[in-house]
Amino acid sequence: MDSFARDAARGYGEPGSDNALVHAENLDAMGRLSRGGFAGRFRCVYFDPPFNSGRRFTEYEDALEPLEWRSMMMERLAVARDLIANDGAIFVEIDDTELGPLQVAMDHVFGRQQRISTITVVRSAATGHKAINRGPVNVTDFLLVYAKDRARWRCNPLTRDRTSYDHAYGTWLENPGDPPEAWRFAPLAAHLRKQLGRAPSREEIEKHALANGRHIVRFAQPRYDSVSRAARELIDRSRGEPRRVFRLVRKGRKDLILRGGNRVLLLADKMIERDGRPVLVEPLTNVWDDLGFQGIAREGSARFVRNKKPEKLIARILALSTDPGDWVLDAFLGSGTTAAVALKMGRRWIGIERGAHVDTLCLPRLRRVVDGEDTSGVTRAVGWGGGGGFHVWT
Repeated sequence: MDSFARDAARGYGEPGSDNALVHAENLDAMGRLSRGGFAGRFRCVYFDPPFNSGRRFTEYEDALEPLEWRSMMMERLAVARDLIANDGAIFVEIDDTELGPLQVAMDHVFGRQQRISTITVVRSAATGHKAINRGPVNVTDFLLVYAKDRARWRCNPLTRDRTSYDHAYGTWLENPGDPPEAWRFAPLAAHLRKQLGRAPSREEIEKHALANGRHIVRFAQPRYDSVSRAARELIDRSRGEPRRVFRLVRKGRKDLILRGGNRVLLLADKMIERDGRPVLVEPLTNVWDDLGFQGIAREGSARFVRNKKPEKLIARILALSTDPGDWVLDAFLGSGTTAAVALKMGRRWIGIERGAHVDTLCLPRLRRVVDGEDTSGVTRAVGWGGGGGFHVWT
């Protein structure tokens, strides 16, 4: 690539790899990427900038004047926008110090209508010295997510494991193999009591439900003002004949099944099989409290105190916003987490970092990933065994 010099001595792995670690200041590097053929290429851009906490770390300065910090971010967001694919998005992580100004800046650069979500990321518990602070204890970061063009953004639907059984699923469906109009229902506890000859325990009810997901249902009130005219008409009919089951066939969507004006929802639709056992899942929300920031100081054998993000966080962002082979950009690469996860997940990536920890943290970490020696982070979850490679540009 003409706009960068390749440092052959620091590259590693497959010579033909598209991946690149750019050792340069990120505003200049992103400009060179845009002029060098990467404009509109990245399905996902991730920024983990300095939070402007007022502290000074060994690796970087985090104590800019507020106006200076905001100007720094505006410049980088504007250049990043040109690099995002038309069906791509940017994720910017921040705490509450500059959350408001950052949102204003992103509204300005991308347009308020392109805002997808503000995701709350729970990073710690209210323990230790944090718990004696005045007011609510701060335990979260935030991800501001904006699309290049929201109408064209391609998002992969994700689920997460439920932590407990939803006892609203408390009805037994006797004949799920029959047409819905012929379905017959009974209370789940009564059904199991008949089988056991005694009252079942809560644990027995949950175990039986998980083992028979196709037979377990709940009834939920539909959002009347958010459905089609045909659906509203059927809801009205269902309310008038509460013992009948009605079905509306919908092209490209699950059938709408109603009883007594309520939707009939199957537990089986909330379950997946993992390692030969059924697991309850729920749609991913904008509160991520299941990622585990504790114990990641040595993840990837790259110690980056108080500044690292868990590989599970980056993996979720990439799973949500990209597919294998897509391009990912991290302009504040830090210890190399995004590059390591992108390698493991089969995404093509460019990471930009100006600090000396390119050599002390990023390169050693990424070489271990290529060699299959990094067993930490999401390695096992994504089935990574090594391979690939990267170049170093300056």
